[in-house]
Amino acid sequence: MSRFLAPIHTWLFNKIKLYEALEQDVIDNLNNNPKTDIKDILTDISNKFQAPLDDSPLEAVIDVTNIHGWLQNRIRIAETRQAYLITKVAEKFGDEGLNLIKEAYIEQGKSAGNDAAEKYDVVTPNDLFKALNNYILEGMPCDSANSVMRNEEDILEWRTVTDLHKDYWEAVDGDAANFYELRRGWIESFVNSANPSFKYSFEVKYLNEAKEYLHAIVRK
Repeated sequence: MSRFLAPIHTWLFNKIKLYEALEQDVIDNLNNNPKTDIKDILTDISNKFQAPLDDSPLEAVIDVTNIHGWLQNRIRIAETRQAYLITKVAEKFGDEGLNLIKEAYIEQGKSAGNDAAEKYDVVTPNDLFKALNNYILEGMPCDSANSVMRNEEDILEWRTVTDLHKDYWEAVDGDAANFYELRRGWIESFVNSANPSFKYSFEVKYLNEAKEYLHAIVRK
């Protein structure tokens, strides 16, 4: 990535901000339920991790001498904070807490899908896949986490070639399976809102004891 600010840096910055907004949506859902008191968890998060970004523009907060490193660090902060939050909520409240988190994921996916329908062409599976990647956080652009295997008029299939999320979850003694299940709901909601003629599917397979994540956007 460049030493100078470019549109791709703003694009990634906005995706980090969206993921941080999702953390706040999750917190709001939990705080609005009298059965899920998370004050202790939020105190731990405040003590253990750097705070989310404020409303300052990218050029006001980024280290222009280390653009790549700064963005990578902000991804790490956002992902680790949320992994810790979800892990602790799951430990304390079980399915009741996870269901409230899932509601927040689904709602943001719906909102992003509606936004994509207004901003982008979302006529084909490939259109939807490209639009999706303007919203979900999948590491740095150079990470190339996903590889398209099939791209046709009625279906696009891809697989995750590099799991960019597992390490963040392991760092907080969490289970990345929770992340992938929550993201499944997010993407399902996104695709359905962006173009209801299509649906998203997700499958985990094992190849020589290694997990393989398979995705598809398919015409209904």
